[in-house]
Amino acid sequence: MREGSYESSLLARQASKDDASQESIATVLDPLDVDVVDVLVVGVGPAGLALAAELAKRGLKTGLVGPDGPLVNTYGVWQDEFVELGLAHTLDKVWKTSSCYFEEGVETKVDRAYGRVNKRLLRNELLSRCRANGVCFCDGTVVDIALPPTDSTTYTNTSVTLKDGSVVSARMVTLASGGAAGRFLKYEDDAPSTAAQTAYGIEATVTGYAEAGLKTDSMLFMDFRRHHTGLYEGTATKQKAGMHPNGGEGQWETGSESPSFLYAMPEDDGRRVFLEETCLVAKPALPFSTLKRRLYRRCAALGITIEAVHDEEWSYIPTGGPLPARSQPLTAFGSAAGLIHPATGYSIARSLRLAPSIADAIAKGVREQPNAIRASEVVWDALWSDESRRQASFHVFGMELLVGLNVGETTDFFNAFFRLPRGLWDGFLASRLSSVDLLGFALYVFAIAPINIKLALMTHLATSPAGAYFVKTYAKALGGERDD
Repeated sequence: MREGSYESSLLARQASKDDASQESIATVLDPLDVDVVDVLVVGVGPAGLALAAELAKRGLKTGLVGPDGPLVNTYGVWQDEFVELGLAHTLDKVWKTSSCYFEEGVETKVDRAYGRVNKRLLRNELLSRCRANGVCFCDGTVVDIALPPTDSTTYTNTSVTLKDGSVVSARMVTLASGGAAGRFLKYEDDAPSTAAQTAYGIEATVTGYAEAGLKTDSMLFMDFRRHHTGLYEGTATKQKAGMHPNGGEGQWETGSESPSFLYAMPEDDGRRVFLEETCLVAKPALPFSTLKRRLYRRCAALGITIEAVHDEEWSYIPTGGPLPARSQPLTAFGSAAGLIHPATGYSIARSLRLAPSIADAIAKGVREQPNAIRASEVVWDALWSDESRRQASFHVFGMELLVGLNVGETTDFFNAFFRLPRGLWDGFLASRLSSVDLLGFALYVFAIAPINIKLALMTHLATSPAGAYFVKTYAKALGGERDD
């Protein structure tokens, strides 16, 4: 279920033409040639660019710092979310429906349009907003941040040192540089540890995609069928439900492995396809070598021949884990602030949606508060209110449940998930359900799930650290306590 918060860690071994066509940031934005700014945004991914544009729009002297490189990864989003954001023009392909497979011979159809983001168009749009509002840019890597004293009665700036030795001071520093920002931030100390979503993908010219029974007019959202194990080449299309050579649905002696699924974005003729093997979440992370091996075995079993690889991607997205602490003189945004959906890996649409309101909070903090820590608290309260923290605790509970499910239980869970009313499952994926709505979501899942999932849910709630974290966070609301 990927949509991407891929500022977290992305390596592209082969640059695509779309990567090469993206202008250098330094040719679009004026250089950051001042020593002091109101706000310094660290990170030049979609979250950082969007926030910087909104900050400058509010009259704040805004600096942007980060390595001057292109967006390199494939982003998939729900079309309606990008329409709402005014970014529909940045989608270069839209599939009106998506297909999921959780067992042989049974297609689960998702009637919600899904789009592929054109990296060049999205980046150009966000850079144009930055330029129009006067954002200045410095090509560099942050190596140190000198924080102001937490008990200062006057406003002391934060100093940021770059790799080349230059220093920029700011009334507020906001980290939007993905997982790399973690070394500068403080986190709560009572949440379950971080898990990871990993994926290996290729943009390729292929033959045999349609012949494998895969639709070229629909994107393949999640294919959990066990085609990567125990099948000879070209035999996947002949498999019958319950007749896999590895027993049943292919789980003999493999039921405890970390599940992964095929995610595919085909062009209309099925010749050019983005193919990705994704592990939704695991502890420890499923290695890229395992995902690559599964992808190629899966393609061979389906009879798909990979003629040429045009682009290759590795994605590592930390999910779940502790949220940033409220009382610290630094702020963050995007995946660095914990805005990745713990149970799905989704982030980009949420970050772009929140950019205006977080810019409002930053402006309020730096203009009205007496010191950096008080200013940052305004921002953390906007990002992670008590209500948002309850929602996050529920999502972490769901993520930890998925980590503990075996192959068969995972497919049973998703069969139940997509039988929910659309308002529940798409609200869950988009992080739009309130903490009360999420309880209703859980009860609905419990009502329609098979007995093994009911037992897994009850056991998870009663015995896992995530269950205790979830109960404690919700209980604070009943007791009127604040989540600090």
